[in-house]
Amino acid sequence: MEKAHMVFIPWPTMGHLAQLVELAKLMIQRSEKRFSITILIMELPDSIDSAGNTLINSLVASTTTEGIQFFHLPPTNPSPEWSSRTRGYFVHKLIESQKPHVKNFIDQSRIHQSPNEKLVGCVIDMLCTTMIDVAEDSGLPSYVFFTSGAGFLGLMLHFQTLQDEHNQEISEISDSRTPLPFPSFNYPVPPNVLPLMLLYKQSWSDRFLLYARDYRKAKAIIINTFPELESHALNSFSVPGASYGIPRLPQIYSVGPILNQVRQQHGSHDGQSNIMKWLDDQPQNSVVYVCFGSQGSLQEDQVKELAYGLEQSGYKFLWSLRKPSPENNTAAFPSEYMNYQEVLPEGFLDRTSTVGKVTGWVSQLDILSHAAVGGFVSHCGWNSVLESIWCGVPIATWPLHSEQHLNAFQLVQELGLAVAITFDYQEWNKNQALITTEEVEKGIRRVMECESEVRQRAKQMRDKSRMSMTEGGSSYKSLLNLIEHMLLNTH
Repeated sequence: MEKAHMVFIPWPTMGHLAQLVELAKLMIQRSEKRFSITILIMELPDSIDSAGNTLINSLVASTTTEGIQFFHLPPTNPSPEWSSRTRGYFVHKLIESQKPHVKNFIDQSRIHQSPNEKLVGCVIDMLCTTMIDVAEDSGLPSYVFFTSGAGFLGLMLHFQTLQDEHNQEISEISDSRTPLPFPSFNYPVPPNVLPLMLLYKQSWSDRFLLYARDYRKAKAIIINTFPELESHALNSFSVPGASYGIPRLPQIYSVGPILNQVRQQHGSHDGQSNIMKWLDDQPQNSVVYVCFGSQGSLQEDQVKELAYGLEQSGYKFLWSLRKPSPENNTAAFPSEYMNYQEVLPEGFLDRTSTVGKVTGWVSQLDILSHAAVGGFVSHCGWNSVLESIWCGVPIATWPLHSEQHLNAFQLVQELGLAVAITFDYQEWNKNQALITTEEVEKGIRRVMECESEVRQRAKQMRDKSRMSMTEGGSSYKSLLNLIEHMLLNTH
């Protein structure tokens, strides 16, 4: 039987890569090994994300699924101009520079492929869509893998339609004083939770407008979500006149929740083990977990307010604390502190030694899966949202950047799965008002309430998320349909 060879092209950060690895595993498993999948690895310079590179190498080394192989693309020499702007711009330019290497890989794969294998397509991350041109030049269909929610996809497509078909200046939308209706959301959306990367002229025109246009060139869009979570947004894609313009949207496949299953494999494994042992000793739902993701961090004055809020709440806590990127390298990702006392209030670690732990990066799904964890103070990145839903842990929202504010609004207002500490905190804005000790304490107390409606909804959505991935479930069936679609290209 001829195998279908797919090339996967991920955005070169851990969160995006891990989702694509898990999708590859599912495709091989559900297709009865009809696929052979090569995942292309683009490494960021260590000056930008050395910790992320360590995690990515760990993930590659620990992935032993038959039929999955990794190919490391040649390193790129970044221009100094790339580092002078945002982290996203840097990675975007790095990906563009890799197009010739990806084309060469595809050409060589065809030359050297075995007689019982056929290269049939590319699965391309939502932020790597410049590679769709490479696939088209090679005569291959592209499938966009959208690692965020369907609500955000709808917003991007709607904004692109407004600009391209109605000549509307997108940056003007932020001037509205009232909530705005969008086809992929049930309720009008407040302007202060709209992603700034869509509203700023430079990031919109340089990157996100191009991404949205490229999505329409794909054979299909694969979304890491499920209908029981985002029924309104998913339905909006098939509703005539839903303001998504022309050309017609590709087929949409919702296949989530696909979770980051990577386990700790590097130097701090002992720290992870100690944390799990500590959690084993805590009562059920007694610990609040605080984490702002692999790309999130807080400045020192805000760290202190958060620390005091945790202390005054009286709840046990586990806090994954990351160090901000240096001011002279804004493209760099957060790193680990060598000494937490340099940023925490004096005496904090001593005063809380019996009730809390401060740590660096941890395997988040392991933490959220533990029975002792009863609440999650989160930046609301989509990976973290899905992991908390899978584990039935309610969220206290504290978004920092990207589409996280939109996710927070969706969780609180549309889904009732979270309480708000804040909706509109912006990581980059050093002049904004601090989230105070009192606000932090209040949010923690609310998310940790034992019998709250939010906790009950979180448990119900946990069950729905797991049902969607089991045989006969909505995402299970959608993935089978996607596999059938892809295998048609072998004929």
